[in-house]
Amino acid sequence: MKKGAVQLPETMPVMALSGVTLFPDALLPLRIFEPRYRQMLSTVLAGDRIFAVGMVRPDTGRETIFPIAGAGLVRACVEQPDGTSQLILQGLGRVRFDSFEQTEPYLVGRAGAFETVVDDEEACRALQRELQEICTGLVSRGIELPEAFVGAAGELEDPAVLGDLFAQHLVRDPLSAQRILSEPKLSARLRDLVSTLREEWQQFPPA
Repeated sequence: MKKGAVQLPETMPVMALSGVTLFPDALLPLRIFEPRYRQMLSTVLAGDRIFAVGMVRPDTGRETIFPIAGAGLVRACVEQPDGTSQLILQGLGRVRFDSFEQTEPYLVGRAGAFETVVDDEEACRALQRELQEICTGLVSRGIELPEAFVGAAGELEDPAVLGDLFAQHLVRDPLSAQRILSEPKLSARLRDLVSTLREEWQQFPPA
């Protein structure tokens, strides 16, 4: 399974987190302090530096993740004197976990490809423009957004990449972010994203 220039393994460790999603190309800072994840990180750093972030389902009494997760590459990692680590994980792509080869002390799952389906290019381009208008509107209302994000929002030409950028940076509700991450059809994903942002950022009026 290949994502860009990186070959994703068929099996990979999973860090199960509440309320956290990892979208492709996003940079996610993480602090690794639990003994099991410190063990996982040691294994990951000795290998391909890849693991996935899966959101824990809030409707279960145990650590069960949603099947669609984000695979990421450890770009930087600093171990602290107390044995914890600070790292930056860069999103590589969406993956689907249908089964797990290991559940203790941490999950190791079989990762299947989860590809984006570009089903309506005209609609996607229109939704891309809506997202850019939302960004412009937020900035004009004095809402502080990272300069790098604002610059990328105006320059990116790929609706899928733009959508992932907006979802990672602007969607506030974790379950909404997970729903958007899990939608394979690009037009439906972007439509849901636009609707979610309109609702969450009510200061910005509909177009």
